[in-house]
Amino acid sequence: MISDRGSFACAVVPNSNRIIAAGGGSRHTLFAAAGSRMSSVEMYDIGTNEWTALDGLPMFRAGCVGFMVGNEGNGGDKEFWVMGGYGESRTVLGVFPIDEYYSDAVMMELKNGVVGKWRELDDMWEAGERRKLGRIAVIDDDNGSFPSVFMHDKSDIFR
Repeated sequence: MISDRGSFACAVVPNSNRIIAAGGGSRHTLFAAAGSRMSSVEMYDIGTNEWTALDGLPMFRAGCVGFMVGNEGNGGDKEFWVMGGYGESRTVLGVFPIDEYYSDAVMMELKNGVVGKWRELDDMWEAGERRKLGRIAVIDDDNGSFPSVFMHDKSDIFR
């Protein structure tokens, strides 16, 4: 990778031999008490064994998840979604670090192999709810309709 990172969103671009990695950071004690956050996005080409920098996320995100939507069957248009994650951090009384957890998602279009701009999407849950983005499953059918996204939070499953 161009930038070392952990805890990032990642997905394979279908039928392209490319992988996208977005955001990430570190909780290593070498960094600030709340850790580091990144907004950079990179694409890896398996054929050339090279990483290419893409437009960064609209905000820093670490601990986020990513997935692809779409396939070659709908004209080659795809979307790379990044959901949740920790963004900016603040401190209470200048001492105790508090992470800001995002309840929204962002999406980047890929049309016929051309990478588009990021678009911010609405929150994934209502104001006042405090959901932590856990494991996700994306179920896409063969007719090209929008996929169903399921999120696991402790003993709850959300759609």
